Amino acid sequence: MVIPCFYRSLRDPEVYANPDEFDPSRWLDPNGPAQANPRNYLVFGSGPHKCIGVEYAMMNMAIVIAHAVSMWDWEHVKTPLSEEVE
Repeated sequence: MVIPCFYRSLRDPEVYANPDEFDPSRWLDPNGPAQANPRNYLVFGSGPHKCIGVEYAMMNMAIVIAHAVSMWDWEHVKTPLSEEVE
């Protein structure tokens, strides 16, 4: 029996640049190293043993985020730097 270590596989610096930083943009580049091989992301498994609930889990996360965003207080507090454009 082989049990992979997900913690180490998701923090491999050869696949994920700056693996300990929160960087969602690493998944946006379809030709980037994070997207090069779908088996790099082992959270839901891969191949014939892939979790059958992966689509459900992703949809459930999207619903939770959408619900949280809809309940968020989006009032903008104006500061002296609010009009500055970078």
